[in-house]
Amino acid sequence: MGSLAKVEVPDGWTVQAFCFALDLTPEQEAVIKRQFGGRRYARNWAVQTLKEDLSRFRAADTRTEKPSLAGLRKRWNQVKGTQCIDSATGEPWWPEISKEAFADGIKAAVDAYWNWQASRAGKRPGRRVRFPRFAKKSRDRDRVTFTTGAIRVETDRRHVTLPRLGTVRVHENTRRLQRLVAAQRARILAVTVSRRGHRLIAAFRVLIERPIRRGVSKPDSRIGVDVGVRVLATVATSNGAVLERVRNPRPLTAALTELRHLSRQRSRRVRGSRGYRLTQRKLTRLHRRIADVRSHHIHSLTTRVAKTHGTIVVEGLDAAGMLRQKGLAGARARRRGLSDSALAETRRQLGYKTRWYGSCLVVADRWYPSSKTCHSCGKAQDISWSEHWSCGSCAATHQRDDNAAINLARYELPVLADSAVGPVGAAVKRGADRKTWVPQAGGREARKDAGREAGDQPRDGVLMQ
Repeated sequence: MGSLAKVEVPDGWTVQAFCFALDLTPEQEAVIKRQFGGRRYARNWAVQTLKEDLSRFRAADTRTEKPSLAGLRKRWNQVKGTQCIDSATGEPWWPEISKEAFADGIKAAVDAYWNWQASRAGKRPGRRVRFPRFAKKSRDRDRVTFTTGAIRVETDRRHVTLPRLGTVRVHENTRRLQRLVAAQRARILAVTVSRRGHRLIAAFRVLIERPIRRGVSKPDSRIGVDVGVRVLATVATSNGAVLERVRNPRPLTAALTELRHLSRQRSRRVRGSRGYRLTQRKLTRLHRRIADVRSHHIHSLTTRVAKTHGTIVVEGLDAAGMLRQKGLAGARARRRGLSDSALAETRRQLGYKTRWYGSCLVVADRWYPSSKTCHSCGKAQDISWSEHWSCGSCAATHQRDDNAAINLARYELPVLADSAVGPVGAAVKRGADRKTWVPQAGGREARKDAGREAGDQPRDGVLMQ
């Protein structure tokens, strides 16, 4: 076994995950909890070490070695004999933890550190990333990744073998992965054991042979897929025909009454009591069910669309920015509806499923006014949040989602002479800038001199060429 980053993916192969729910014995559950704790302890040690290195660098103003996984792992092996001591018995506890758990925690700290450095230098898109914080047991998600050791799927298709845990029974049948491994069409790279709700899930990262299929049902079909809150997705063709409107199950809205009831019940119980733990478990199970229902509907939609149509056009929505938008009427309910619809998940799943099944995905520009443009005459209008609206030029009546899906199906990628948001002359939302503005990264913790911009500062602890 090796690290996933060191594996070259050949043509016709792809990296895919296979997830199975584990049915652990009490002894095995105690072992995996120790691995979670060891990973968290190593991560916190690495964060503290990075902070101390930065403090020494700022005090001496001298260049230091670049923080790396190999360097921190070497330093950890030198100090773990004194760091990992049981305060009650005085005995070292590190032999009970897999070296992969320690390495995974240190890697998480190093990755977070470099994400912070890239963010404050303006080289990382999106919101500013903070310096890595310490992982708290009650807030950090339990997880650990193994890349070496005994990792296999047993031939009985009901058990898997994992490092430190041995042979573990799983709830699902593993026949699909077992057949691929037996036929030498798949190779297991790593396995991540994590807690999702009240269950422990083993996610196998597998290098799988997946030749590109050219057998979609309608290779010449071009459709537009508009996602929304009222309807999960609207699928339409460029000639104005609406093929389907996928119902939005709204699992969070459906379970909101039960969620409020359980939350009130938990608040009346004493924290740490048996009743409190039982109510917390019910809340966790309900949240997990909400996520599973949402995921099932989106997977069914994206698989069906990717297998059927040759070209699929989706909108490049800024879902995170929409959730941060303020000043809307009924802002709380609207944000809850946006979160319940998972607007960006459809585009993410179509991104890899179109490669699997041989179809083509086109992502329209974020500023393309698909909802506000009349598909009959092509004139853009201000329709606010209206579901039904009439065009002021041709008097055509449109339904918002249907009109957007038709316009997406007609969307063409800009050529070299066109602008960043589409063909020359395309409407831009209320004079907004055609290029997404990237805010200045950094802050007080990212500055060495208050008189210079953060982007001009030398990177702390990095050798500058």
